[in-house]
Amino acid sequence: MSDSPVVQTDGTTLSKFNEDTIRIKFKDGANVNLEEAIEIRDQSFLLFPDRKFLALVDASKIFGNVSPEALKFFAQDELLISRRMAQAIVVDNLALKILANFYLRVMQPKREAKIFSKEEDAISWLSERKHLLE
Repeated sequence: MSDSPVVQTDGTTLSKFNEDTIRIKFKDGANVNLEEAIEIRDQSFLLFPDRKFLALVDASKIFGNVSPEALKFFAQDELLISRRMAQAIVVDNLALKILANFYLRVMQPKREAKIFSKEEDAISWLSERKHLLE
């Protein structure tokens, strides 16, 4: 959506991918801590005010880090999980794949989440979850 607002945080660029999905693109060298995670949640809510949404998390073509506190927040923050119904995480390098697997297996997000190596597969998976927005 070219007319969609774009929001920048220190470590991410957030935009509407479509009417139901937010794209969270991590910047190269991002080091996301708890404070940044809270800002990402709050900015997501500005893009999707008072409604549920799906998340396309793009961590491809970058190197970066997310603190354990931020991962726990993304997985378990009650306010966030009340609105983010599913998340597709796109990674294309081993370091971030390990981090994403840690997020899924150890932090155990309370909503559906899956890792993908190709954005097209992530988008397809999210489109199959639109029913969660009802």
